[in-house]
Amino acid sequence: GLVETQALIMALDKKIISGAGLDVLEEEFFIKEEKELLAKPFQKKCNLKTVLQDHLLIQHPRVLVTPHNAFNSEEALRRILDTTIENIKACLKGKPINLVK
Repeated sequence: GLVETQALIMALDKKIISGAGLDVLEEEFFIKEEKELLAKPFQKKCNLKTVLQDHLLIQHPRVLVTPHNAFNSEEALRRILDTTIENIKACLKGKPINLVK
């Protein structure tokens, strides 16, 4: 990831940095109710140490965590719409673009 969670926690605790604002966390998909962390299937899917560090960041008094919202602007929505229209037109012409491989 772009942020080393363990290093960020250390830097906050040692006051190397004064705060952090994040909209992405490592293993954030796995942030669940604490009781779910103990389930065997859950433990096989994720790194519990990283999930615990995510919880520490969320609770840290000098960390602000916001939801993913980068797409939620008029400009971004316009780009999404334009790309979708271009994809449909190209597909109808038999020349699909922006293929995911």
